[in-house]
Amino acid sequence: MNILLGVILLLLNLTAAADASSQSSPLRLGYLEHPGSALCLAAGSKGFFRAEGVRVRLVRFHDTERGLAALAAGGIDAGAFAVGETLRQIAEGKELRIIAGGGTARGADPLADLDEAATLEQESGGIVVAVAAPPRAPGKEVLVRLVTALIRAYQSLQKEPGGIGHGAVHFDPNPDYRRIERLWRFHDLQGEKRPRDFLANHVYEEIYCDALDRLMDRTGTKDGVLQKLFSEAVCVPDCCPPVAKKRDKNKGGSR
Repeated sequence: MNILLGVILLLLNLTAAADASSQSSPLRLGYLEHPGSALCLAAGSKGFFRAEGVRVRLVRFHDTERGLAALAAGGIDAGAFAVGETLRQIAEGKELRIIAGGGTARGADPLADLDEAATLEQESGGIVVAVAAPPRAPGKEVLVRLVTALIRAYQSLQKEPGGIGHGAVHFDPNPDYRRIERLWRFHDLQGEKRPRDFLANHVYEEIYCDALDRLMDRTGTKDGVLQKLFSEAVCVPDCCPPVAKKRDKNKGGSR
């Protein structure tokens, strides 16, 4: 029995390794010259993509429109672009899935009191990471590795005293369905005839949840930055089965 179990575990490990190594060419990740793209750049420069077993080639774009056009045409595999324009293109019928967050540049005075409309307008320029819809999107395992690297970059930036992870940019690797829904409604993108779950079907927060689980399994509750991310993680409505919700509750996170 133990031998059989060992063989099964070996086969599962070989399958996972084959899935990761099947990435014959680098994943092309588009990004903007925007401070919110720092998670992508840091994950590359600090070796987190490589450490997570995903080959990434960063491709710079001057604006979101060109970046999303390249994503839709298959010129890149994923892109870190402005959330407001990404949502508008989703509303126009582009088959995109948001899998992670990035950063939002704050105004000249980060302590200034902004009304809700001004805050949402500012957040619309923040960065999210999107991919094409299946089947053209990279495989789930590759995407989980990609987002795991972005979370590690976030951890790194937050731990640099006075570094880029503080002050003028608010970083958050979480795609954060609730925030995206507020932006969706602020820009009046729902429409009367659009299905109520339309936006939920375009936010693939399961990728972020799986990446967090992977890192939590490695470190437990030892890392305060990671623990805070886990406690704030909330999946898209009804995306998590009851067993997963019970497991997450036992870990201390709320999904």
